[in-house]
Amino acid sequence: MSPKPPIRGITTVSVHNPRPDYSLARPGFPLSFDGTSGLRIPTRPTTTIATAIDLVLNHIIPMPARAAVRTAAVAQSVAFVHDRPLKDYWITSLVVLPAADAEGMSTLNGRQYVQVPEGGTVQVSLDSASGFYRAKLPSELHASGPLLRFDTDSRLWQPIDTSAPSTYPLSTTRLEAFRTDLDFSTVEPDGDGLLRFNGKLYVQIESYAYQVLHDLDASTPHRAVMRIVRPEDPIAADATNVYVASRPGRSEAITFNAQSGWRGTSLTGVAGMPRGAAARPSDLWLHLEVTVALEGINKRIKQDQDKREQLINAWLEASNAQGEHAQTVRRETMALLDREVHCHKELKHLGKALKYYEEQKSSIKRFMKQDAYLNNIIRLQKKQMLAYQQLIECGLTRHALEGPMIDLDPERLPRTVNVLGRMLSHLKERQQIADNLVNKWRVSPDEFSADVLSPMDTHNVVASWVLTKSLMLDTPQSAGNAPLASELATRFGQVTFVYGALGAVPEVSHPAVLNNLFQECTAIRHWFERLDLAPGEQHATSRREITAEIEIFEQTLVGRLNQFLHQADRPVLTFDQQNIDFEFIPAQDRSGLQPPPKLIFRAKKNGVYKLNVGESRRTAQNEEVIEVRNLHNPRQPSQTYDRGRGEWRSPRTTPQRSLPSLVAEATRHLDRVDAHVRAALHEERQRNHPDNIVEMLESSAGAMDDTVLQLQRAEPAHDETAALIRRLQDASERLRNEGENIRLRIYKDKHVLNVDRLLYLIDKGHVNARKIESRLKRGKGSDRQYLDIYLVTDAHTHDPLWHAHFHYARQDSPDLNFNVRGAHLKTLEQSSRGIQSQRREELAQRPHQPVWREYLDGRTAQKIFDLAAASAHPMTQPQAMTPNRPAASAEEATVQRLQGM
Repeated sequence: MSPKPPIRGITTVSVHNPRPDYSLARPGFPLSFDGTSGLRIPTRPTTTIATAIDLVLNHIIPMPARAAVRTAAVAQSVAFVHDRPLKDYWITSLVVLPAADAEGMSTLNGRQYVQVPEGGTVQVSLDSASGFYRAKLPSELHASGPLLRFDTDSRLWQPIDTSAPSTYPLSTTRLEAFRTDLDFSTVEPDGDGLLRFNGKLYVQIESYAYQVLHDLDASTPHRAVMRIVRPEDPIAADATNVYVASRPGRSEAITFNAQSGWRGTSLTGVAGMPRGAAARPSDLWLHLEVTVALEGINKRIKQDQDKREQLINAWLEASNAQGEHAQTVRRETMALLDREVHCHKELKHLGKALKYYEEQKSSIKRFMKQDAYLNNIIRLQKKQMLAYQQLIECGLTRHALEGPMIDLDPERLPRTVNVLGRMLSHLKERQQIADNLVNKWRVSPDEFSADVLSPMDTHNVVASWVLTKSLMLDTPQSAGNAPLASELATRFGQVTFVYGALGAVPEVSHPAVLNNLFQECTAIRHWFERLDLAPGEQHATSRREITAEIEIFEQTLVGRLNQFLHQADRPVLTFDQQNIDFEFIPAQDRSGLQPPPKLIFRAKKNGVYKLNVGESRRTAQNEEVIEVRNLHNPRQPSQTYDRGRGEWRSPRTTPQRSLPSLVAEATRHLDRVDAHVRAALHEERQRNHPDNIVEMLESSAGAMDDTVLQLQRAEPAHDETAALIRRLQDASERLRNEGENIRLRIYKDKHVLNVDRLLYLIDKGHVNARKIESRLKRGKGSDRQYLDIYLVTDAHTHDPLWHAHFHYARQDSPDLNFNVRGAHLKTLEQSSRGIQSQRREELAQRPHQPVWREYLDGRTAQKIFDLAAASAHPMTQPQAMTPNRPAASAEEATVQRLQGM
């Protein structure tokens, strides 16, 4: 029981008399290292024989011999240290306490009570020095029991361990300056881990010997703290092997554990400080509060990790159990649900931990090194990523157990959308953490290589969600020009699948594949933005959510593509020159079955080249064909591609029909030609993607070609049929020409920079170029460059379109020897602006438009140089050439046109 102070009076005490060693006089605590018996912590000697060294090292400035201190001050300065177990403070009264408040505290007659572990209840009072509550006996004036802290999860007040500073492993590099020449390899240490030789104490850490001293101020009855010292320092000369902080010399605090041996320990603000530099009581309590909080965080994280491993083992046991299928699925589903619930709890705990680290940053960093603080922040965020990955993995696996990943049944479709929506939300949260680690905390993306989720999982979730949302947007009765939302979503799913399989494609072809995926992804988004939706704000919201996801994917493609475009040795072939035809084996899916090999190939359909994914097979005639199925809706019929004229094509089948029905169909086609042209011009004004407009017109032209082919095979043929065939062929040609003209006009937009479009215009003979500036000096000293500028113009109207800049290190460098990343296309408005002017605007914080550069490769540069040379000699100006081919019959011409689509 704590002594009660007198009511009044002054007590005189001496501040220079040896203070009693409370750490050694507490009853109930064994005075030994790490719980071993028979070995006591030596006390600091109160009387010694003074030596010459002691007189110098222990010199204290003379002070008055006695000082008067008020009793109240003495009472407040005493640190009450509990020496009784918490159970001694349990109340035994049978009185019924009121219900606890939100902080788990009950108040009765002005006294406060809390519940503690093992079913006990104790009275508490606030300890003003620490800010924590202490357990107290009813007869005490000052609480002497353990410090307690409320645990929100268990709703119990847990004891605070005030004697467990953090420890860390010791490296030979850290201790190199403290090594001695002694060899104790053949000597066994005593039970306290110490070695004794010539009156000195030593420890052996990783085969090296170090001299140590007892640090009595830092030691407690629960553990002893030693100090590694250098033998040549004065501090190591103490005859009693006791550490005296006022003596000069380096030291390293260590403590012994029977399981892990000697480890370093942090004693910031606790003890071991030089005389006159002791920490303030407020610092000590702050250190205690931070230490307790961080230990609680680490304890909770360890408990969550152990629980997660336990639940994973339970799930593996349930999934591998033998028995009736329904029972096995039910047990596995319950095990997955348990894992999901635990993941949510773990994320909640990690969120609280990170919040504490952020809000208490200044306090934590007073007692923790900067590197340790940063490592802990990174460690917690990585654990968050792992928890999200586990949550997504469990959700996908459980959903797969219940049925197909994409359930297209109209009644169950909303549920599928909700499930995939939750998975997508978890993916976004996980990605935000990953981006934060990379951008803010400078963590290498390679450290995420061991993720539970594969890229295919991520892209499948996004594509599946887009498809299910799109199915709910379909309006088959729409009279618009756009395809159905589900058709667009199917195309997007194929794009994401190809991107997920990019690792199976040779790296030299990555730019071509990424460029094609980006173009198709942009075209899909443009169509989504123009869909005719059913009335209702929910449909407009769904479309905005879908286009937002597609835009995110576009940014991913652009980021990967820029990595290649900024390489000095990047490939010079453009997409239309590279052969895309690769076989790969997809990863094993959750069903445990190995999918068959897939083939990524390029094929032209409706006038536009696209990447497709299919499975190869051999026909009865031993010809290779590729079956392309809907990756997200296997119920849809597959498309077959065969090889013709050096590339894959999709042959068209035309069923036999009667002549009158064909004539009626041809008339309908002809009546719609003007409407098709007006619709295409409208889409051009709305700035739709040119591929979409070309596809729209090519599709209508292809339908006319099918009708022509059937009319040519119909019997009996007559003059009216021949005239109708010519009209259909002329109309089909008109639609294709209109599509090509629209494409060319869009490609000539001088406000858009695109190297592929420029190459297309050059190959079609629709642009010219001429050099307007030659080797202009730019920069000074080592930044000196020489600049050539070419003006690209419309070959028909001669209107200026863009400027092509080429930077050279020397004034006499050959044209093709421009600097790395020193050739780019620029708009006319920004041609005179460079990176330096942009930086000046940014530093001045003035509003500005970032300079847009589209980098040029050597092949494109050579084409520009050739155009410029031709413009100087008009007789040699290149024209768009059409290969000479032998004349073909009308039917052969139609078939050839169909095969080239």
